[in-house]
Amino acid sequence: MRTALGATLGVVAAATVLGAVRPAPGRATLLRGAHVSESPSGGLERIAIHYAPAFDAVALPVWQRLLPALPPRLAVDVVVASREDFERFAALLPGWGVASPARFRPVVTGGPVTTWARDRLAAIETPAGPRVLAPPRTAAPFAGRQGDARAPAALAHAMGSEPSVAEFVFEGGDLVSTPRWLFADINLVARNLGRVAGGRAVIEAALRAHFSQRLIWLGDEVGELPEHHIMMYMVPLGDAADTVVVGDLRAGLALRDAGRGTGVGAAAAADADAEATGPTLVDDVDTWAARFDRAAELLRAQGFKVVRMPVLVLAGGGSYVTYTNALFDRDAAGPVVYLPTYGMPALDQAAARIYRGLGLRVQPIDVSSIYQLEGSLGCLVAVLARAAR
Repeated sequence: MRTALGATLGVVAAATVLGAVRPAPGRATLLRGAHVSESPSGGLERIAIHYAPAFDAVALPVWQRLLPALPPRLAVDVVVASREDFERFAALLPGWGVASPARFRPVVTGGPVTTWARDRLAAIETPAGPRVLAPPRTAAPFAGRQGDARAPAALAHAMGSEPSVAEFVFEGGDLVSTPRWLFADINLVARNLGRVAGGRAVIEAALRAHFSQRLIWLGDEVGELPEHHIMMYMVPLGDAADTVVVGDLRAGLALRDAGRGTGVGAAAAADADAEATGPTLVDDVDTWAARFDRAAELLRAQGFKVVRMPVLVLAGGGSYVTYTNALFDRDAAGPVVYLPTYGMPALDQAAARIYRGLGLRVQPIDVSSIYQLEGSLGCLVAVLARAAR
């Protein structure tokens, strides 16, 4: 399926955009505020998703599980190429048992989009309300990515504002935050090689200018950390205990190979057999494992409590079986994680136990239909606004 979709759409969830930076629609004036947190610091108030019919085979199974599980208070902007696409999507919601379908609102770009919503922008909470920071527009390798570049302006207009444009190239997945901390890493420098004079120093200065949280920068050399969006390998859970969850490739391999954590006897053996026939993993395990370990080491050195989480990296290094790339919420009963699962019981159950041990309620969401396209649950949802605690 990945080969077929790749041939027709060029689907790569974290593809590096190509070509020179061009101006993008939006204001050049400085937009400053708090980066909207991906951690369960407050309840979800507004999110954006993309609906692209070309992705139905891989994305609809995820939406069918996730959307009915989300709270009915949540406003959902649905970025689409056309009003007809939105009507096609909206017609599916009642059959899935989604409460209050009227809270799903179309945001029409007028051109094709992909299913990956988070990477198009960074959401910023300002005194005037949530605003959109867009990357400068770059040449894109296929039509859907070109259409995605229209999403920030369309979403900003839906929120009654204009987007601002950053001074550096980024994808939304390059940043993750709590109300106190903003995390970025060396992969952001790699994305801007040849585009931003001054490199890391200039990018760090721009991040500090736009975002009110304290910046935590990870890594000095390209290749030192896992080469992907930051939340594919780590996620902060909040400010109270400064806990950060970081992937552990060796733990993931041990669970995959042994089928541990799924029971005993015949059931465990069946799980182990199922996982052993799963996707092909990277060959250079030691190199990749050291990258995850380095991320954990750097965070501990900054004073964070690090909890390790199993992860697998597929051949090519673009697709992960990752449990940090999740969606987080908070309600009256406490923090919630919508946890991506992969049809790998030993790993899926171990991840759920770890989050429960950290005090989160776990809502499993099967992403096995889509994760081999180099993204996971957190890549499908752009969090635009959270309630203040």
